[in-house]
Amino acid sequence: MNHRNLCVISGRPAVWLWGAMLMILAAPAAFAEAQQRSPATQTPSADAETIDKGKRNFVTYACYACHGHSGQGSDSGPRIDTNRLSFTAFSRYVREPAGSMPQYKTQSQISDAALTEIYTYLKSIPPPPDPKSIPLLNDE
Repeated sequence: MNHRNLCVISGRPAVWLWGAMLMILAAPAAFAEAQQRSPATQTPSADAETIDKGKRNFVTYACYACHGHSGQGSDSGPRIDTNRLSFTAFSRYVREPAGSMPQYKTQSQISDAALTEIYTYLKSIPPPPDPKSIPLLNDE
């Protein structure tokens, strides 16, 4: 099926859907800039307990409200792409964000341990499928 045959999906124009998909898949320039400024660091331990704590912290600190329940992004906040974002860049961005994200500058707002757990949780989520592997998006 060709994507041009889809005029409306879920009551929204297909153009809107494609724009939303591009926003979700594209890393914001500020994240990319933070990644370039900071060297890649070792990924935090990915044991089940840390992942579970990270998931709870993601909800407790209301990250999900803007970034979606799995960090997939929404109208309010971009996708958190831990595949291209080191922990150092992630932490730096949370402490000193660009744009409209609130600042979590101090340990009393969010601890380094909680940030590590959140990052570990997000890292445990499998990446989205390659668009080429989705028949609906291709001319098959």
